[in-house]
Amino acid sequence: MRPHLFSLLGLLLVTAALFYRVLLPLSPVIASDSPYHQIVRKAQIAAKPNGVMWSEDGYLGNGHSANYELYSPIRRFVPFQYYNTALFPLCVFLAGLGLYAFLTVMGLKAKAAFVGALSLILSGHFITCVFSGHAGTFMMWAAFMWALLSLTVAVKSRSVVAMVWAGILSALVLRYQFDIGFLLLGILFCWFFVLLWHEKEKKQFGKLALGTVLALIVFCAFGAHAFFYVLGISNDSASNAAISESAKESRLEKWDWATQWSFPVSETSSLVFPGLFGWGNQDPEHPYYGAIGRSLKWPKGGIENFSINTQGEGAGIILLALLAVSLLFSRCQDKWFLWFWLIVAAAGLLFSYGRYCDVSPGSETGFGPYRLFYLLPKMSDMRNPIKFLYPFMLAVSVLCAAGFNALCKEEPNV
Repeated sequence: MRPHLFSLLGLLLVTAALFYRVLLPLSPVIASDSPYHQIVRKAQIAAKPNGVMWSEDGYLGNGHSANYELYSPIRRFVPFQYYNTALFPLCVFLAGLGLYAFLTVMGLKAKAAFVGALSLILSGHFITCVFSGHAGTFMMWAAFMWALLSLTVAVKSRSVVAMVWAGILSALVLRYQFDIGFLLLGILFCWFFVLLWHEKEKKQFGKLALGTVLALIVFCAFGAHAFFYVLGISNDSASNAAISESAKESRLEKWDWATQWSFPVSETSSLVFPGLFGWGNQDPEHPYYGAIGRSLKWPKGGIENFSINTQGEGAGIILLALLAVSLLFSRCQDKWFLWFWLIVAAAGLLFSYGRYCDVSPGSETGFGPYRLFYLLPKMSDMRNPIKFLYPFMLAVSVLCAAGFNALCKEEPNV
């Protein structure tokens, strides 16, 4: 029990260190897609001494009504100007704790699970999204990690209650961030069948079937609207940007719009060495100079690049993940677990390349990994292939934990 308590304390300390500027002293924070971003104005925050403001960059916030299920206590008991000050750290901590619990349920040692949780919350593409005001993304990650945990517990222990919770949390994933959440729920769906195959000897399929039916019912009850939204059945686009009429008519312009934020293959090294291509367009000392966000019309039109996130994982995390991959060539007993997350990581990275991994990137017709996804029904309405770095980031964190677990001495995991 002691290792788990130390890990819990460690996650709390790391989260506090990440958000010390807003926690000590307490400073109001506003995010562009916060439910209260229209209430707390930029001038109000700027007028406060030591105020901290997140970037309000226009294309992120869409002004939809807030969902209050997960964070009603914050809304009720925290002054509205400090809403995000409490929300961001809480979601980061819950996401890390959820991954930690999932890894320990899968049999990894406490210290390895702690390393995996840290690698998630410290991943560049995760934590730097705070600066773009992605409140929905952080709530989505908190819900997803606990949905993954609940589903795993449900299958391993044949728990109906855990399966119902998996359904509720999965619906919240889709409601908080419908596009990325849609991708993550695809992983959750595949994980369910892979884990079910691995745990088939436990039988009790009747309880599992009952739990699955109830989970689907509550998922539809909580997330049906969001599911239809991501499929483009609603009047809004599945992205946070509007498509011009000309883009609708031109297949090339639609391809440019959908894949503008692709991750260049030439910048893959930045996953190992964060900041190799700069820290972002808003950093005056080390501006981003890569090709993320570049329009096909550039330099004759459009923008050259735009990135306010850091896509790095870090050399240590990548090396530990590669160590886990090397276990596939040994007598490791849990190869199925490693294979699953390796496939998720590889697929996420390949799809994130978007137009930069295509035989004809500047043409309306071509062939590449993302082109196959793009041609699926309604998926052409989902902008930004770089979103696939989120599944990649999750899979690398899991593999990182597995790699560190292999380095640990054989001792009971208590």
